[in-house]
Amino acid sequence: MRNKILVMAGIAVLIIGATVFALGHGFQGMGDGRGKNHARMMDHVTKALDLTAEQQTQVKALFEGMHQAEEARQTKREDLRKQLEAATANGQFDETRVRAIANEQAQLMADSLVEHERMKSKIFAILTPEQRRKAEEMHKLGGRHGRRHGPPMGGPHE
Repeated sequence: MRNKILVMAGIAVLIIGATVFALGHGFQGMGDGRGKNHARMMDHVTKALDLTAEQQTQVKALFEGMHQAEEARQTKREDLRKQLEAATANGQFDETRVRAIANEQAQLMADSLVEHERMKSKIFAILTPEQRRKAEEMHKLGGRHGRRHGPPMGGPHE
C-alpha cells in the first residue's frame, strides 16, 4: 500500500512538480539537490508505468521546455515580490499599485496552471491507454488517503 502511495505521489510530482516548484521555489539551481529528486521520481514513475526509453526521452524533453518557460516566470515573480516590498515599505499602502502587482502575480499563476495542464495533456498523449489507466488509478488511490498533490490527473482520453 505504501508503495502505491509513493508511486502516485511520484506521478503527481512528475506531472505537476514543475509548476509547484516554480510557484514555491523556482527552477533555479537544478544542481542544488532537486535534480537528484527529479531523477529519483522519474525512475520511480518509469518503473511504475513501465515507460519505454522513448517515452522517458519525450517526457524529459517536455520538462526541459517547461523549465525554460518557468524560469522566465520565476524571474518575473521575483521582480514583482521586490516591487511589492518597495510599494509597502514603512507601512506605505497604495491600493492601486498593490492591486496591479497582485494582478500581475495572478496572471503568472494562471500562465503556470495553463502550462501545467498543457504539459499534462502532452504527457498523457505519450502514454499508452494502459499506462493512462494505471496513472489515473494510482492518483485516485492516493487521493482516498488524503495524499493527493495538485489537481486530479485527467488528460485527454481516447
